[in-house]
Amino acid sequence: MKKLFVLPALLLMGGVLQAQNYQDVLRYSRYSVEGTARSAAMGGAFGALGGDLSTLSTNPAGIGVFRKSEINFTSLLDVSHIKSGGTSGSAIMYYIGNLGIVYSPYTPDSDWKGVNFGFNYTNLSPYKHSLKQFVGNESSDYSLTSIWAYQAGDSESEDLDPYTTGPAYDAFLINRDSSGFYNPIFWEGPVERINQQKNIREEGYMGECAMTIGTNYKDELYLGVTIGLQRTFHELKSSYSEIGEANAPSGFDWFDYYEYQRIEGNGVNLKFGAIYRPIPQLRLGASIHTPTWYNMTFEYESGIDAHFNTTDVNLGRDRTSYSTLSPLEPYDFKMRTPWRAILSIAGVLGRKAIISMDYEYVDYPSARFTDNSFGDSYRYENDAIKATYTGGHNVRFGAEYRVNSAFSLRGGYSLQHSPYKEKGFSFTYDIPKGDKLQTVSGGFGLNFGNYYVDAAYTYRFSKDKTVFYSNDGWFLNEFNEVTNELIQAKDIANKYNEHQARLTFGLRF
Repeated sequence: MKKLFVLPALLLMGGVLQAQNYQDVLRYSRYSVEGTARSAAMGGAFGALGGDLSTLSTNPAGIGVFRKSEINFTSLLDVSHIKSGGTSGSAIMYYIGNLGIVYSPYTPDSDWKGVNFGFNYTNLSPYKHSLKQFVGNESSDYSLTSIWAYQAGDSESEDLDPYTTGPAYDAFLINRDSSGFYNPIFWEGPVERINQQKNIREEGYMGECAMTIGTNYKDELYLGVTIGLQRTFHELKSSYSEIGEANAPSGFDWFDYYEYQRIEGNGVNLKFGAIYRPIPQLRLGASIHTPTWYNMTFEYESGIDAHFNTTDVNLGRDRTSYSTLSPLEPYDFKMRTPWRAILSIAGVLGRKAIISMDYEYVDYPSARFTDNSFGDSYRYENDAIKATYTGGHNVRFGAEYRVNSAFSLRGGYSLQHSPYKEKGFSFTYDIPKGDKLQTVSGGFGLNFGNYYVDAAYTYRFSKDKTVFYSNDGWFLNEFNEVTNELIQAKDIANKYNEHQARLTFGLRF
């Protein structure tokens, strides 16, 4: 039997999603290829080109390139697919990709060509997933009840967490021994043979309204600034189950652990950018984005259904089934996403071809949770962010070839490197790392003078490994020796792919 020291849980992946954790930061800091069909077809590499509404959210100096006023609309069809541990799930979404307008009073006879104004809405990162993960009937050293027993430590029963350890204790999945510490229902050696599975359904979006002002000096230097107003929503429903063997020695039959999480909020950021054209064939771009400062509202609820083969009078278990439900109380918190910087270069070969590239740095470790209505310091969550993430290096490539004045072909590629460090927290545990995100794209454009139509297809893919639960902690063994032990489920390999079709309609005036 093991007694557990009480230590804060710095790492808890996949099993318990209560409150904020370092994974929330990544959800609101990693964008997909966004914007118009032309930009998406060219891999989003528009930082040095400008003249496209998508640049209002990447390099605001791009607004200075416009010589005519313009309005456009992009519709988007998204089909996502996840393969996880031998199972798979798909989702289909249709939504607005972007909608915007630029007003350009271009004055060709002046050194300063005028001041352009623009407004654009962009859907930065939509998501809708349905996923089932499964670990078969194998002997394991731990179950989720091991995590709950570790977290409970030697707390009094009335002081247990109302969302995790409290419901687990009320459902007899953890029990308190004579020394005052808690033990999981499987507490002697390896746990009994159990099936572990999890069903997840989530959906949400992150959109930005970009309000931009910019100017043009001698058609050589372009400057711009954007105020970005972001809105985000995320809803997750999950059910984690452990199913025991027949006539298990512990009397355990099965339990379901339910979670519901909803986060929504508003944020604001600033973006500054410049584009310089030293010669007509070359354009250089640079932009910097401040963090987005979010005010969030969070709701969370959990519940447990536990079933046993027998009662146990020694534990006080007088029936074979128990159901518990946590309170549902929304509260507010604040979050600061990472700052980012972009350097860009593009070559314009006459009126026939364009080649462009963007490099983006994202300082993921600088993200922070700062406050909530209960005054929590978020020290452990912020320590986890710094321990888990490293700076992100992203590159985007794009090309366009004008077949004639009315028809253009486009292609692109983008790569977002993994933001995870090689090592995780202290002790010896390697965090299951997310792989790089890659996107290949292509499309075409039809130009009819005062109006145009663009189409694009993008294919995005990635893979990673996750676990149902994991917690690294210190234990006091039966010999009164302090030892370090990792409580972790088996790794599950995941593969993600996403297909997007975009169609943009634009009008110049």
